Amino acid sequence: MPLFIIFALVIAFIAIAFALQNNTIVTINLLTWDLQESLAIVLLGTLALGVIIGLLVTLPTIIKRGWRTSRAKKQAAGLENQLVEKEREVSSQSHKVESLRQSYQRLLQALNLTDANTRLLHSRLIHQTLTALLYQMKQPPLNEQLQSVALLTLQAQPAQPDSGFSPQQTAALWAAIAQRIQHNITVDTWLYSDGYGRFMCTLTGFDIKAISQYAETLQSVLTERPLAVQGGRQISVDVSIGGVIADRDHPTESEQLMLDKAQQALEQAQQRGRNRIRVIKVTD
Repeated sequence: MPLFIIFALVIAFIAIAFALQNNTIVTINLLTWDLQESLAIVLLGTLALGVIIGLLVTLPTIIKRGWRTSRAKKQAAGLENQLVEKEREVSSQSHKVESLRQSYQRLLQALNLTDANTRLLHSRLIHQTLTALLYQMKQPPLNEQLQSVALLTLQAQPAQPDSGFSPQQTAALWAAIAQRIQHNITVDTWLYSDGYGRFMCTLTGFDIKAISQYAETLQSVLTERPLAVQGGRQISVDVSIGGVIADRDHPTESEQLMLDKAQQALEQAQQRGRNRIRVIKVTD
C-alpha cells in the first residue's frame, strides 16, 4: 500500500509539472465543434480517455477471468470436501478392519492357535495352511487370487548377539518384531511364529518378483530403525529371509516340499551374509 501511494504521488507531480510547462492554448476541431483548451489539458484528457477505452476493452476479459477463478475456487473447495469425506471413510474402514482383526485375534487365542508371546499363529499350523492353499490353487474354477502360493521364512536375531539379553528382553524383542510386521503386511497375509525368532507368512496371488519385493519391504521395516523393548532399550536386528513360490506352471502337492525349499532358500540367504533375501520356485 505505501508503494502504491508513493507511485500515485509521483504521477500526480509529473502531471502538475506537465500542465504548468504546457499551458499554451490550442484549438481543437471536431466535426462542427471548435474547442480552445490548454495543451496540457488536451493531452492529459486524451491520455485519460485512452485509459478508459483500454479498461472498457479489457473489462470482459477481466470479468471472465474472475468467473473462472471463482469457479476454480468452488471446484477446489468441493474437491477438498470430497477428500475430507474420503479420509473419514478410510479412517472408518480402517477402524472396522482393526476391530475385525482384534476379534479374530481373540478367537484364535481362545482356540489356543497362537503363540503366547508374539500372538501370531503358531508355526505348527503352517502344514495345514499350506495343504489347504495348495489344494485350493488347483481346484476349478481357477481363482486369480489363488494362482500362486508363497511361503516366506524370516529369521531375526539381534545385530549384536553377544549383548547379553535376559529371557524377558528376548521375548519382548520377538513380540516387538511381530507387532511391526503386522503393521506392514497386506490384509490377506497370514503370519506364524515359533516363539524363537523365526517368523513365517503365507501369501497368494503374487509372482516371484512381487514376492521378492514383499520380502524386501518386510526386511526394510525391521532393519531400518531399532526396536523398542522393555526398559526403553533400543535393539537393532538382522533379518534373513528365504522364500518359495508354487504356481500353476510350477505346481506341487507337498506342503513339506514347500517348507523344505523355504528352509533351503533361508540357508542360502544366510550364507550370503547379513540381511540377505533368497526367493526360489518350488521346482528349482
